[in-house]
Amino acid sequence: MWKPIANNSLHHRGLTLIELMAALTIIVILIAIILPVYQNGKQSANEAVCIGNMEQISFGLSLYTDDYDETYPDFHSDPLSAMHSSNLLYWHDHFCRGEKQKPGQLCWANLALPYASRNTKEKGNGDSIFFCPDDSDRTDRPVTSYELKMYLAQGATIASLVDPSSTAEIWEQWDYHSPSLYSEYDRRARLNTVFADGHGISLLLADTTTARFGMGPDMHWIFKGKGAAAALSGHDVVGQ
Repeated sequence: MWKPIANNSLHHRGLTLIELMAALTIIVILIAIILPVYQNGKQSANEAVCIGNMEQISFGLSLYTDDYDETYPDFHSDPLSAMHSSNLLYWHDHFCRGEKQKPGQLCWANLALPYASRNTKEKGNGDSIFFCPDDSDRTDRPVTSYELKMYLAQGATIASLVDPSSTAEIWEQWDYHSPSLYSEYDRRARLNTVFADGHGISLLLADTTTARFGMGPDMHWIFKGKGAAAALSGHDVVGQ
């Protein structure tokens, strides 16, 4: 009976342990190269979305001021904050940051929402622009990821600003884009910030006037420079 001749060339040997380990090493190296690039790209995208959100909110604030004689949302609009008008920490936390809210209590974001959400494409979900994509904490920050400048929240008008382009209007409550989650009082923090003229940047707090020439960083109030820095009074940053 005819039998086919075995062709050893059709039989492939398996990978040796050394070859398998070499392949795995190459894969690990490729992952180590690609993963940081992916993560950096994702972070950059989130930061861009965050600044876009904030600029839209700033536009909403400009519409709000149009309706209220050029005046920013005032903490006296919230009865509880008005009752604690001499307690700066209270209305800083409750009104300017939207933290520790009691039922029915108002903060600046509640007042700005109807104006800021007019042009949002997310129908029925317009409040999403008030949250940074990298901020997932809705327990401590149930209303917004961002903060309104305290000076503006005490009935300030646009006309009272020395230079709107260098006056911080709203900024991130924390450095959401850093693993260290630096606070708004830490010189190392880089917070997305939108100025009163509507433009937004990623701002290193070490570059603020209060950090460079004062005891800051502290963007809550209008900077009052002394000596050589007197000319910078009213500016949160230089060159914006």
